[in-house]
Amino acid sequence: MLKVNQLDKTYGQDKHSLKSVSFTAQPGEVTAIIGPSGAGKTTILRSVNQLIRDDGGQILLDDQDIRQANKAELRKIRHHIGMIFQNYNLISPLTALENVLHGRLGAKSTLAGMFGLYSTAEKTEALALLTEVGLKDYAYQRCDQLSGGQQQRVGIARALMQHPKMILCDEPIASLDPKSTKIVMDILRQLAREKQLIILINLHQIDIAMDYADHIVGINDGAIVFEGPTEQVNEAVLQKIYRQSADAKVKVAANES
Repeated sequence: MLKVNQLDKTYGQDKHSLKSVSFTAQPGEVTAIIGPSGAGKTTILRSVNQLIRDDGGQILLDDQDIRQANKAELRKIRHHIGMIFQNYNLISPLTALENVLHGRLGAKSTLAGMFGLYSTAEKTEALALLTEVGLKDYAYQRCDQLSGGQQQRVGIARALMQHPKMILCDEPIASLDPKSTKIVMDILRQLAREKQLIILINLHQIDIAMDYADHIVGINDGAIVFEGPTEQVNEAVLQKIYRQSADAKVKVAANES
């Protein structure tokens, strides 16, 4: 389980980005963080992975406080936290298979990583993961020749190559068309349930969050204003999160996608 307690983050003297943020995310569930632009959604994800240093609180993954880990401990923890980015974050000239294999770099020595020394078992696993996300026939194709949806699926396979306990997804469908969005979200939901992963995902699209998330965390101006099962989210809750008409926000979200 991921448990975030009283997380704070301030930029400079004036910008209080996170204000005593607390929530939980369970294995086997998709937890969606929703809220207006600039509310702090990405800051939460980057804090959970300690890509940025926050100012106070706890981030407990299976009762281990990530914030208190030293550099060596943090490297080991991060190896079990997959990250999926809005812009895919792939090495474009490399093949899909090569990009997936990079998910093992955190478990390798510097020398092995530098020279791309992967075992036969690792290559077999990478191919199996590409098959799992529907890209078996694209394993040896350069990533800059793949569609956006296909590239995002390569990113998912790369994250799975880390043998993660948790996958953090930062607006993973923001640049995708509706068909690709459905494929990616179907895969993420299936991974949560079948592999008992924690899936923590930032979303602008309320309708997608309502369709795919088991648990909703609503944030506005750096503070959590709602946390609970998706079925508890109604128009009043959405008005509280966005401080405007829920219908209006859905339209904005659809346009942003």
